[in-house]
Amino acid sequence: MIPQVNMAGFVGLISRPKMIGPGTHAGVLLPSGNVAHLTPEGASIVSFAQFSQGKPVRADKAADRAQYQQIEWRAWHSLGRTLPYELLNRNCEHYANFVMGQKPESPQVIGALLLSILGLVFVAAR
Repeated sequence: MIPQVNMAGFVGLISRPKMIGPGTHAGVLLPSGNVAHLTPEGASIVSFAQFSQGKPVRADKAADRAQYQQIEWRAWHSLGRTLPYELLNRNCEHYANFVMGQKPESPQVIGALLLSILGLVFVAAR
């Protein structure tokens, strides 16, 4: 269980457990207090309560205060312009990292691919 963190004054990458299945769902807590995230329906900006869906939310990486305006702009500007969700190369983590001004990547996908490769190597070595 992930402990709930006080988000007062926090701006940056956040995550919560996925509603179904393993892993986490990533978003960006914006200076406005809303959360930018990517769902299969596209990029959206929702309230913190809508993002959390009653699940505990973890603060993953704080944004630099000098970047707040750019983060908010990227989030709002991406609405209606974001390509459709794809698990392997355009998921919620890719989107959240993009909004933060970082390289769009997904540590969960990278980890899953590495585990798959290790599993294949293990099976082949038997």
